[in-house]
Amino acid sequence: MMGFGKKVMVAGLVGLAGIATQSQAQTKVVVDPGKRYQVFEGWGTSLCWWAVKAGAWSEANRSKLIGAIADPDTGLGYTIFRYNIGGGDQPGHNHLDKGDGGAAVPGYKPTETGDYDWTADPYQRTIALELAKRAKDPIFEAFSNSPPWWMTKSGCVSGSSDGSDNLKSDYFDDFADYLSEVALHFKKEWGITFRTVEPFNEPSAGWWMANGGQEGCGFKNNQTQMIVELGKALVKKGLFPETSVSAADETNIGDALKQFNGYSAEALSYMFQVNTHSYSGGDSRKGLFNAAFGQNKKVWQSETGPLHKSGDDNIALWMADVIMQDLRDMKASAWVDWQIGDPAENWRSLALNHSKQTFTPNARYYMHAAFSRFIRPGSRIIDSDNGNTLAALREDGALVLVVRNGGSSDARYSFDLSGFDKIGSSAKVYRFELPGSLTAQSDIAVSGKALSMTAPAQTITTMVVDGAEGGVCTPSEIIPYVKIHDGGWNEATEVSVKKGDSLVIGPHPWEGGRWVWSGPKNFSQVGREVRLKNMDGTMSGIYKADYTNAVGCENSVSFKVIVDDPDHPYVEPDSTQEDSTAAIGRRGFAADGTHFPLLEGESMQVFDMQGRFLGRSLKLAPGTYLVRQGKNLRQVRIR
Repeated sequence: MMGFGKKVMVAGLVGLAGIATQSQAQTKVVVDPGKRYQVFEGWGTSLCWWAVKAGAWSEANRSKLIGAIADPDTGLGYTIFRYNIGGGDQPGHNHLDKGDGGAAVPGYKPTETGDYDWTADPYQRTIALELAKRAKDPIFEAFSNSPPWWMTKSGCVSGSSDGSDNLKSDYFDDFADYLSEVALHFKKEWGITFRTVEPFNEPSAGWWMANGGQEGCGFKNNQTQMIVELGKALVKKGLFPETSVSAADETNIGDALKQFNGYSAEALSYMFQVNTHSYSGGDSRKGLFNAAFGQNKKVWQSETGPLHKSGDDNIALWMADVIMQDLRDMKASAWVDWQIGDPAENWRSLALNHSKQTFTPNARYYMHAAFSRFIRPGSRIIDSDNGNTLAALREDGALVLVVRNGGSSDARYSFDLSGFDKIGSSAKVYRFELPGSLTAQSDIAVSGKALSMTAPAQTITTMVVDGAEGGVCTPSEIIPYVKIHDGGWNEATEVSVKKGDSLVIGPHPWEGGRWVWSGPKNFSQVGREVRLKNMDGTMSGIYKADYTNAVGCENSVSFKVIVDDPDHPYVEPDSTQEDSTAAIGRRGFAADGTHFPLLEGESMQVFDMQGRFLGRSLKLAPGTYLVRQGKNLRQVRIR
């Protein structure tokens, strides 16, 4: 039911379309593999509130539903799932009625003085456990809509009396303990490790009121404090960095940017990624990415839908435009839908009949499949210079091109693929059409590193070209600037200072991009300028900056800093001794030096040098990493 259908007489239809559109202008689209953006982690959905209901279906019927969501060939191939840790409302409150009643998510600690109830929320948890088995390399995130009722000022999990912040001022650590304890129990008892825990949901919106239809909690203020408390709780319970913090799931991207720019360095140290909903604030997409990228954080589009949709555009094509903007402009590393089985037609991809335990895919379902079946986790989004297109390079070497035509007439495109060293001779083609289908079409020839096609009105066309290789990524020039105390800037990569001096290292480009530093005494920093104060000889050494520009091209610069300190004289490193981390890298990685194979019987976890969990058995860019196999943790350098 979910697979592709082969259209009859496709060649003839395409030929007639070509005659009818010969007079139309052809739009040239340059695809540049040298401009490499985010590595895409996958597509997904939150589990509340549909899973609270669907988890009660029979095992056989649940299995069919899970397949429609997680199967990469006949379903959507989703791999990212956001589990809602319920707060649980006060006894006697019966107003959480959204989502066909699924919004009444039980909490795991119903009273302040009582024990945890680990039998709570069985149905949402059932769906999560079955998705963990069916999806390949799933990523789970836990998120909260509200603290338990007894932590709130109003005594109600849907909000305060006026939409203001609702967590009691002395319960930040209690809330952190609650979320981390649930995460710990999931890992130890149920085998699900949350990569991130998100304590907020639309915290600055101002619309979370007591006695509402769903859980919600204002958290416009003191987000830094909450992030820090949660990070400390995860550390205390041995979960960090494999489980870290995400924030802040604002409904408006502009609010997400404003809050992120206000987080303290301590809060950022516990964060793995920035989450935002893309319901509104679209003009801040680029700003949020630039801010997050500069702090070495991923951006997730963690929830969206037609909250502010206007006009008569078909909902599937309208949502496809949102996807393209989120991936092109915000460079989201993941795209996560609200609930896949919402009761409202425009919000859902599957119509769920909970009484009959059946489901029916709608137009949005097949639209999503036009993206999610082909742009798979691990794909790298690359540049295409037209806003109605999306280009991605898969790990298997295939180039995926997606074209959206929401207009009323056909559109002709010529794709310039000359930036590739090698490219396949044909493209497999799949088309989403209204009222709702995704079907295979005839192949299109690739000739002279160019591909010409016609995108019919009101369609999405996905093309897959195998054998894509090459592309030149041009790194930015780095100008090495340093200054001692408050003196003038000097262009130098070697500097000598006296004991007690201060030093600023501030290379250019001064704006944009990402700087990641390493240095003596396990020094590490994210950000362009390094400020060293009251220096002594223990601070002498090589300070290295790895710089990644806005199009993903990398360069590096090293500064040799010598402090004149008789108590700690500078000793030149022995360059004749092979770096042990490089040796480990050559032994542990495959012949191309980029892939760390699992040892039989041992799981592997990869972290960056700040301890942030990156994944398991994944392709790695050049750099230094921490790799854990079994009980062994070692540093590995990829060159």
